[in-house]
Amino acid sequence: MKQQKPRLIIWLLALLSLGMAAASQAEVVVIGHPAIGADSLTAKEAARIWLGKAKTLPGGGKPHVVDQQPGSAVRNAFYGKAVKKTESQLKSYWAKVVFTGKGAPPKALADDAAVKQWVASTPGGLGYIDGGAVDDSVKVLLRLP
Repeated sequence: MKQQKPRLIIWLLALLSLGMAAASQAEVVVIGHPAIGADSLTAKEAARIWLGKAKTLPGGGKPHVVDQQPGSAVRNAFYGKAVKKTESQLKSYWAKVVFTGKGAPPKALADDAAVKQWVASTPGGLGYIDGGAVDDSVKVLLRLP
């Protein structure tokens, strides 16, 4: 019995780490207001929009974007997959943009629910959330597995 206990603990730890790895690989979706002109976005288009480089949406209209809180898993996944930047690279990028007076970073909201509510109630609104939080109140424009 004594030999089985360490094996059981190791087995449980392995399962826990697999679960954590699966959670970190969750799908992130870019969402838009239901009446937004675009039907989809590419990762490159999303990156340009969130970095303030694109002033219009592919289907027309001005985008209004929000972020999630720095350090959140969804934010890290979005910026890693779509924008190809780490949190420190983002800080550096926005410091330069703000310093030169060419823009400001998107405001950050607390979580998926707050982002979804803001996007659903803001014409031209864009955000990103965990794929499991999507409902009919928003339009999915991009899936980032």
